[in-house]
Amino acid sequence: MSYQVLARRWRPQTFDEVVGQEAVTRTLKNALQQGRVAHAILFAGPRGVGKTTTARILAKALNCDSGPTPEPCNQCLNCREITAGAAVDCVEIDGASHTGVEHVRDLQEQLIYQPVRGRTKVYIIDEVHMLSLSAFNALLKTLEEPPPKVVFILATTEPHKVPPTIHSRCQRYDFRRIGQGLLTERLRAIAEAEGVDVAPEALTALARAADGSLRDAQSILDQVITYGGERVTTEMVAAVLGWTAPEVVRAVMGACLAGDPGKVVELVGELAATGGDLRIFVLDLLEQLRSLLLVKLSPKAGEILGLAPEVMRDLEQRAAHVEIPHLELALRFLLDAEGEMRRASQPRYVLEMALVRMAEARGLESLGSLIKRLESLEGRLGVVPQHSAAQPGLFTPQEKADPPSPPPAAIGHEDRWHEVRRRIGSERRSLGVLLAEAEVTLEGETLTLTFANGNHFARSTLEDPEVRSLLASTISAVYGRRLQVAYRFLPSAVGKREEPARMPARNHPLVREALEVFGGRVVEVEEGGEIVSHRGEP
Repeated sequence: MSYQVLARRWRPQTFDEVVGQEAVTRTLKNALQQGRVAHAILFAGPRGVGKTTTARILAKALNCDSGPTPEPCNQCLNCREITAGAAVDCVEIDGASHTGVEHVRDLQEQLIYQPVRGRTKVYIIDEVHMLSLSAFNALLKTLEEPPPKVVFILATTEPHKVPPTIHSRCQRYDFRRIGQGLLTERLRAIAEAEGVDVAPEALTALARAADGSLRDAQSILDQVITYGGERVTTEMVAAVLGWTAPEVVRAVMGACLAGDPGKVVELVGELAATGGDLRIFVLDLLEQLRSLLLVKLSPKAGEILGLAPEVMRDLEQRAAHVEIPHLELALRFLLDAEGEMRRASQPRYVLEMALVRMAEARGLESLGSLIKRLESLEGRLGVVPQHSAAQPGLFTPQEKADPPSPPPAAIGHEDRWHEVRRRIGSERRSLGVLLAEAEVTLEGETLTLTFANGNHFARSTLEDPEVRSLLASTISAVYGRRLQVAYRFLPSAVGKREEPARMPARNHPLVREALEVFGGRVVEVEEGGEIVSHRGEP
């Protein structure tokens, strides 16, 4: 007898054996128990998830000697013939090879005959979307009002190609891709029954390669067992599928995360020398990075990834030595490289550049740590010791000689004013922008804000008591003491003469910064205007 492949040998024979389609099987079992089986059923879903298998089980359930029953016996003549594909009352039609209207007419001529041995005649049309439009039209009336004791089961991988008029005459059941965890468990059970020792990582790799299809997973397992015999390893799976060996993927990933670009280039060169497919290799790296990122992000990463406990322990150990921002950056590099490699004449160069960037990024400080350092610096600049006006003995300027450095009240004034603007801008952006236009001077206990060129908007805004209260409280918090805040509004037209007393305006830090940024020069310095002030609130 010829060899029977695993996909056929381990084909489910009852509804309970169908993997990953509980919603479909439960509905069908209830329909059989309640006598509510529709005369036209449409099974839609990806390849290899159990559509035709479920159709056969339903045919057995309808024609079993003990039925109709949700649990066919698989022992009676009807069940055995349907399993073997030799039943007269269960007709399987390949839609891909019977596309014409003449095939549908031949089918309609057979409908007048009663079931020969069973109680229901079942027609299973696989790949029904391949029928021509005229064939679909010829089938419409039959599906709407079929003869008694006839059930149609249509199966398709592309339901969008089935006309809406067919959809409306059928009960539709959607089959889903089978999860990686369910595939792994099913493959493990088959391997144990076949007496084959398959490594946990190999089972995971097989399930990942199957992409949700149990039939594909069984076919690949069959091929790998033929290659490796009674002991199957991950390396064997990689060799059969043309993947990169897992230790190479881990070595390259380890060099990238350790910040060793030289080692990365060396390993990629060795892989290319052995004929490895770099386009597949970059997908393997992406899979590794995604797994590491999920391990860092979620305590349920094992359930999401569907990986064996042994594989999860290895991932957790490696993920402990890398930070999430670095993984996110590495993923971005590789995703960009994967897209560019499809179009590049030299994909190796693209991959090497991406991996070198990943390795070099390891030595860069993360954005989060930089922000923390800036906040810490701003905190040191913005918080100064509190000086109460009721304790004049703590500070007596008259007793000091004329030192070359400014008085303590002026130390860090620019930084503190910048912090005032930042805090106010975070609450009221427009006010923060307005304060950026002011020239600020601190003399004693008075902070003067000067607005030039007849800024009427500044005057109207700062006359608002709520704005003045916000500004006063923020200045008091940042400077560490109560200051009198004065506002000066210069007129739009002033004289062009510049006296020596106004020369410090040219040397103001904000003026120097503006000159450096915009590359300009000071044309004139205006003076005059009105000064208004108020006492800062605590």
